[in-house]
Amino acid sequence: MKRIEEQTCYEILEVSPTATADEIQKAYERAKETFRSDSLAIYSLYSEKEIEEIQAAIEKAYRVLMEEALSKSFDRPYPKTPEGRAEEGPSERGGLSWDGAASPSFSDVPVDPEEEPYRGKSLKRIRQRMGIDLRTISAQTKINMKMLEWIEEEAVERLPALVYLKGFLKGYAQCLGLDPQKVIQGYVKFLEESQKK
Repeated sequence: MKRIEEQTCYEILEVSPTATADEIQKAYERAKETFRSDSLAIYSLYSEKEIEEIQAAIEKAYRVLMEEALSKSFDRPYPKTPEGRAEEGPSERGGLSWDGAASPSFSDVPVDPEEEPYRGKSLKRIRQRMGIDLRTISAQTKINMKMLEWIEEEAVERLPALVYLKGFLKGYAQCLGLDPQKVIQGYVKFLEESQKK
């Protein structure tokens, strides 16, 4: 078996080079669970230092592969509907889908500014008040449903590295017509407060 420093990111997370963001996320969670510091299964196999090195390699592999998978998903054209039109989704052309039709926007739905600070539960209330299904946000942003649920449920231990979380929060906020900066700042503040407890 290769040493951890000799393995590629794909080998570390045990995924193929064509793995989707969803598959990478699941592999990352599996690897994290397997190499927990308190795992009895690996305690006798690796030293504390080796476990730390493996955990660091898992985190790095996850960041690298997720970034790659997410950039691929934004470069990929959207699938066609039965009528031959491109499905709606985010684009670089200011709210237009690939066939030029306007994509749905929720930015004109009134939002209570007193709802701040933004955190998972308040974001969920805003979304529900707007009558927007989580699947709609997932379809528009290409963010995994589980990830959106974890953000809303404030499942801190399941959330990805902050750099990815900020990207997910930005997409979520834009989809609801909220100020992305305020949403990110509110959620990050909530995370910092929850870590102090």
